[in-house]
Amino acid sequence: MDIYRNAVKPILFYGLKIDPEWAHHRALQVLSWIDQNQSESPMNWLETQLKPSLCLHDIRLQQKLWGLNFTNPVGLAAGFDKDGVAARIWQSLGFGFTELGTVTLHPQPGNPQPRLFRLVEDEAILNRMGFNNQGAKILAQRLQEKRQQKFIIPVGINLGKSKITPLEAAAEDYLGSFKLLKNYGDYFVVNVSSPNTPGLRSLQDAEQLSKIIQVLKTENTDNKPIFIKIAPDLEWDAIADVVQLSQTYKLAGIIATNTTIKRDGLKTQW
Repeated sequence: MDIYRNAVKPILFYGLKIDPEWAHHRALQVLSWIDQNQSESPMNWLETQLKPSLCLHDIRLQQKLWGLNFTNPVGLAAGFDKDGVAARIWQSLGFGFTELGTVTLHPQPGNPQPRLFRLVEDEAILNRMGFNNQGAKILAQRLQEKRQQKFIIPVGINLGKSKITPLEAAAEDYLGSFKLLKNYGDYFVVNVSSPNTPGLRSLQDAEQLSKIIQVLKTENTDNKPIFIKIAPDLEWDAIADVVQLSQTYKLAGIIATNTTIKRDGLKTQW
C-alpha cells in the first residue's frame, strides 16, 4: 500500500490544506538537516537501512553520457533545491542525477506570494515563483563545502537571468554565474524559457541566445556539457532555430521543456 498517496497526501491536501510553498520549504529544511548530518552515526545508520528500498542499482538503467555516469534515468529537476541546501541527499534517495537552481547572478526574492498553487482537480501545480534564490555566489560557496565529500551522481546547475539585469546585458549575467559555478557543476543548463521572469523567453530568439552561448563556450575551458532549456510553447520554426544553434555550437543537447503558459484542458480556473 502506498502510505503517502492513501494516507498522508489526503491529509495535507484536503484536510489541513497546507500551503504548497510552506510544505516545500519545510521539506527542504528537513532534508537539508539530514544532508548536513549524514556522517553522524544515527543518520548514517538510517541511510544504510533505507538505501535498499530507495536506491535501485541495475546495470540496465546505467548510462554514460557526456563523460558522466548516470546510475538511472530518473533525476531531480531544477526548481526543488534551488540553492543546493540538500545537494548531497538526492543520491541517497535513489535519483540518478540532480539539477540545482534555477540560480541567478544576483540574489532575488522572486515574485510576490502566493505564487505556488495546487490544482487539486487536475492533480497539478501552478508555479509563479520567479527564480527566487540566494544567488550564484552563495550556491558556489555551499557546493565548495559539499564537494569535499564525493557525489556519486552527476550534479547539474540551471542558470537563469537576474530580474534586475536588462535583456541586452543577459549574456554577461549568465557568464557571471557560470564563472562562479563552473568548477562545481557536472553540467550546466541555460534557462531562457521560464514564463515567470519578464522578457526572459525573448532570449530564445536565435540571435539573442547566440550571444549567451558564445560567452559561455569561451569561458567553458573544461568543456562541461551545456544544455539549453526551451519552452513548450515555441513554434516549430523557433525550435528549428534552437536546434540549429545547438549544432553550430556543439552543445550537449536541449532540455524539453519548461512551464507552459497554456491552460488548455484544465478543470481549475485561474
